[in-house]
Amino acid sequence: MNKFRLRSFVERLIELGEVEIHEEPVPLSDLSQIIEASPKATLFRKAGPEQTEVVAAVCGGRRRLAAAFGMDYRDLPHEYMRRMDNPQPTVEVPSSEAPVHEVVLTGEDADLTKLPFHVQHEFDGGPYISSGIDYTVDPETGRTNVGCRRLMLRGRHEMRSNLTANSDLKRIYLKCLERGQRLSVSFVIGSHPINYLAAGLHRAGLHLSDDEIGLVATLRGEPLPVVRGVTNNVPVPADAEMVIEGYFDELGYRELEGPYGEGYGYYGSMHIDPVFHVTAITKRKDALFQSLLHSGRYLSRADSPNNGALNAEVAAWKALRAAGIEPVAVCAPTTTGRQQHVRVAITQRAPGQAGLVISALFTGARFKHVFVVDDDIDVFSDEQMEWAMATRFRAERDIMTQGGFPPHYMDPTMAEGDVMTKAGFDLTVPFGRPDLIDNWVAEAPRFGRPQRFRTVREALASAPMYFAHLMEAVGSRDGREVALELDRLREEGILTRLENGEWTLKSDKETKS
Repeated sequence: MNKFRLRSFVERLIELGEVEIHEEPVPLSDLSQIIEASPKATLFRKAGPEQTEVVAAVCGGRRRLAAAFGMDYRDLPHEYMRRMDNPQPTVEVPSSEAPVHEVVLTGEDADLTKLPFHVQHEFDGGPYISSGIDYTVDPETGRTNVGCRRLMLRGRHEMRSNLTANSDLKRIYLKCLERGQRLSVSFVIGSHPINYLAAGLHRAGLHLSDDEIGLVATLRGEPLPVVRGVTNNVPVPADAEMVIEGYFDELGYRELEGPYGEGYGYYGSMHIDPVFHVTAITKRKDALFQSLLHSGRYLSRADSPNNGALNAEVAAWKALRAAGIEPVAVCAPTTTGRQQHVRVAITQRAPGQAGLVISALFTGARFKHVFVVDDDIDVFSDEQMEWAMATRFRAERDIMTQGGFPPHYMDPTMAEGDVMTKAGFDLTVPFGRPDLIDNWVAEAPRFGRPQRFRTVREALASAPMYFAHLMEAVGSRDGREVALELDRLREEGILTRLENGEWTLKSDKETKS
């Protein structure tokens, strides 16, 4: 069970040059600063007093997510959708065969203070584990729910968790409180990137199954081995690195949790949240502990924005196809934090197509700002997008807005109760614009075709040509001799120019006049 093991994936990233490795001992207080400063994933061989192996920012880049699927990033949305259309099962394995049960700690031995919780942002409320994927079974339906959750150290056997925002886990928990019932939950620490993507499907508006552990299998593209918890019977991936088992009690006891750096680069304030009681810690013998880079000034390096961007791109593709639109490319920039911005490239075949794209994404997805460009623009290039905005966009003509939408609950521009106005930006060349050289993109000439004419005169006798095309036509690798031959034709009085800049020979009528 090592194919989708986190350690196996990290070894692959090391081969790709995507990991910064620290062999020396590093105190827990220094982890976050080192992680945030590196554009790569970071592997600490000896973190904290226990000399724990810790890896961070495994999902913090498009190249790393592409490696998780074994393909180019631009192909990921299509492979992602193909897998989602082909559901895969889970396969339960006994505890004796589950790598994550190689070590089982219960009672006093299940000591959270032996784990490398660390302060991740300057004003955080305490040390955190940021990599938790929560698994629980809804007592009403028997279905498994999966999500992502941060965990704040409270004591040796208790953690605070964040159940503030609306989520399935919060709904299930509140129903348990109404019945006076404990809710068993297992937090997996140390997961393959695909597991995180599956856990974020609901947030991206891609909730495709009521039994969400099956989404992990489906997105992996093969059956998922699962094992029941040793103390709470909750199913989790058997190939995980570590699991913290426990429960939220039936009394609903809550405490202040946070502040914590959120996925938009700002802090989320304190909230009243329930306390989680630990009953067991299970792990592999050589478990690799995982930390996510969740926030900061450089969101393109952070795990959550990268995972969220891929899920957002898939959501955009599905919304556009549902509207009968086939884009050329889609990009959700990681720097904007999840589903704030989306860029779409299209091939224009009729006027108004950019507006159709914007309208489809206003109503069919959760994006705040939509940018539409022509197919000559690389939507993954900030440079090309800025150029398209500067040279093809007119504010009085090319902005669409629509109000009345619920904002993302962490949007720092919104207050509680606010509604959001979405904006669309048409950065395309107006359909039907005259095909004049003034509207062409200036790029370096590309020479490569074989020589076709002996002289410039012969070349121009065949058709008008631009200077670089003349060079290629006569096999010139210099250009100066072409200029001299043009000058001789000018002196003969037979050379002229077309309005678009091409060189051409005068007609017999022009020569006689």
